[in-house]
Amino acid sequence: MPPQPVRFMVLGTLRVYRGETELDVGGPQERAFLALLLARPGQPVAMTEIVDVLWGAEPPRSAVNVVRRHVGSLRRLLEPGLPARAEGRWLVRDAGGYRLVTEGDRADLPRFRALRETARHSAVTAPARAAELLTEALGLWHGPIGDGIPAPARGHPLFDAIERERLSAARELADAALRAGLPEPALPPLRRAAADHPLDEPVHAGLLRLLAAAGHRTEARTVYATVRARLAEELGIDPGPELTDAHDALPGEPAAHGALPYVTPSQLPYDLPLFTGRKAELDEALALFGAEQPRPGTVVIGAVGGMAGVGKTTLAVHWAHRVADRFPDGQLYVNLRGFDPSGAVLEPGEAVRGFLDALGVPPERVPHGLDAQSALYRSTLAGRRVLVVLDNARDAEHVKPLLPGSPGCLTLITSRDELPGLVAAHGARSLILHPFDEDQTRALLVRRLGAARVWSSS
Repeated sequence: MPPQPVRFMVLGTLRVYRGETELDVGGPQERAFLALLLARPGQPVAMTEIVDVLWGAEPPRSAVNVVRRHVGSLRRLLEPGLPARAEGRWLVRDAGGYRLVTEGDRADLPRFRALRETARHSAVTAPARAAELLTEALGLWHGPIGDGIPAPARGHPLFDAIERERLSAARELADAALRAGLPEPALPPLRRAAADHPLDEPVHAGLLRLLAAAGHRTEARTVYATVRARLAEELGIDPGPELTDAHDALPGEPAAHGALPYVTPSQLPYDLPLFTGRKAELDEALALFGAEQPRPGTVVIGAVGGMAGVGKTTLAVHWAHRVADRFPDGQLYVNLRGFDPSGAVLEPGEAVRGFLDALGVPPERVPHGLDAQSALYRSTLAGRRVLVVLDNARDAEHVKPLLPGSPGCLTLITSRDELPGLVAAHGARSLILHPFDEDQTRALLVRRLGAARVWSSS
């Protein structure tokens, strides 16, 4: 059996996976050593640089021997069963130091750089494509590079240089998204970059412009006030021209003041006009809610499970459109990306904050911490009839903070996982989709191509 592929992640917390299993890299020094190798993907790292990162200006006499022990431990971790003193395929000696072999897209830093470089070639002629590529590239970041390794190692200039690559990509994304007229999809990675670099004025200026273009005026003003206060407190300076200009370009305050009205969201994706082949499943799904019931007495949770590509999202969205008129206080939708091949899962906290924004809650009223944010979300929905669609959930824990607590709400969830925890603890109604049978496949083809163009064996 061929060895399982190894994946390396350093754009955020250092992580290594063999197949789907996360490996324990070891203690602080081992983690710092591996992070340094990943920060120079495919390049040799000299022994002197390794010693400098691990010990600084006063290394012990045994430093080189300790590094060699770290090398042996890392080799055996990556390749179980590797004989003692064998070099292996991943970590090899090169130019008086060591080089980590990273093939294809097995490491996130080379993948980030490749996506950014491709985006550069599209920036002028195809800004929408450039924005898409840069959003994917920045989605690989889950925090500062090498997050969690010892602070002295993290202060190495190499890591700072890579962080500057991230900030440059964030500014490029803001420009491309504005030129393409697509600000909303670019906001999550810009928000994360700004949060990780709270004093970077160009990134905050780009975030302000995107927020204004997406209609999030209140959040934009809050972001500016926060960064202005931080600059004054920590650096003793006022915002520079770029950030000031972005703030001055924000739309003016509304004419009427007072309590903010409840905002009725309408976030359902476009319904498939040729939906077919799932009549029995749709009838079962509608029965979960109660087709004749004017208003459910309790929160109803419908969980649609099944393998990848079987049509869970299509059914859930069609189902949602069928009953949307019974939820006059709005419809919320989010793709949680629980099984995204890039690993860019949307965390519950980010989803909750997105829902609060869609419901008109000003950012300054959003508390810190997921529990408090979820409580505010449930309070905002209290007494209202809202349909919530949680698409592509990873597991039950992924969606629990997003479940309304108000009678009259309906939550639809799709996942490859059957979510037994929701069934047991929250009374979720489960519906498992299977691939089309012959009759369903024929019905789909007839609907799309016409009966005259579909051959029958009967």
